[in-house]
Order: sequence, then structure tokens, then C-alpha cells
Amino acid sequence: MNGTNSFTQGLSGVMKPWENGDYDRALERLEKLREAWPGNARLLVWWAHLVQLQDEPTHDLNAAKRALQQAVELDTHAPVAAIELGYFLDNVKDDPQAATKAFAQAITAARLALIDGLLGQAKTLLQLDRREDAIRCLVEAHRLADAEASTKKARFASRIEELFKELGQMQSV
Repeated sequence: MNGTNSFTQGLSGVMKPWENGDYDRALERLEKLREAWPGNARLLVWWAHLVQLQDEPTHDLNAAKRALQQAVELDTHAPVAAIELGYFLDNVKDDPQAATKAFAQAITAARLALIDGLLGQAKTLLQLDRREDAIRCLVEAHRLADAEASTKKARFASRIEELFKELGQMQSV
């Protein structure tokens, strides 16, 4: 099994040539890293970037598109891959219709992650007796949850309600 240190070292080996504009070398190293860490969505996104940056392409743009689509499928809860796919579809494939769908998926994932983070922050702020800051987090989480479809909104409703009740109990103490 590969360890985190080997992954970190592998990334370093990719990033140095990338930062120096040696995209071919960076891609070569990234492909080795992908062999050791198959199914890593972030590596797929970087791979697609590097394919697009090569002076003498070794892969076609359809391979980059497939890599981005696979990254989206692998990491549905993170917006990064869907954002990158949206830009690719708009700028490279000139397909704003498909790009809009990818961006919408990214926005939903980002919004859900933000709601989750705001609720976690509100809970810890309550523990620190920072009521006003907690209220701001809860109001923002509630506003964002209202923008979601009812099935996704429901997953946060009980947590939001629970934290508002906790706020009420703090006020009566």
C-alpha cells in the first residue's frame, strides 16, 4: 500500500517541473503517480490540465475530457472537478450547454459543503459561547439550504433546527 509520504513526494515531483513550464516532464511524473494512486480525482484533474498545456500533445483533448468526467464521477461531493469540466466544456469544446450543467453540479456540491461547514462552525461557536457569531452561521446555512432542492435541504433541516433550539436554551439560561 502506498503511504501519504510517497504521495506527497510524488506530488512534489510533479509540481516542480509544472511550475517551471516543463509540462511534458510534469505529465510523465503525474502518469506514474496515477499508476500508484488510481481513482484519485484530483490527479485526474491535474492530468487533464497538463494534457491541455503540452506543446507536443501525447494525448488528445477527448482523453482530457474523459479524465475530467471520471473525476466528477469519483468525487461528486467536491466541486473542483465539476468546475474544471465546466471550463473545459466551455473553452475547449465550445459547449456552453454542457458547461452550464457541470457548473450547476459544482455549485450544488460547493453549497452543500458550505452548509455543512457553517453548521459545524455554529456548533463550535455555541460551545465557545459566541452566540452572535453562531447565529450568523445558522442564518447563512438556512439561507443556503433554502436554495437547495427539498431532498438535499432535508438533510440539513434537523441539524439547523437542533442548533436553533440550543441557541434558545442558551438565551433562557
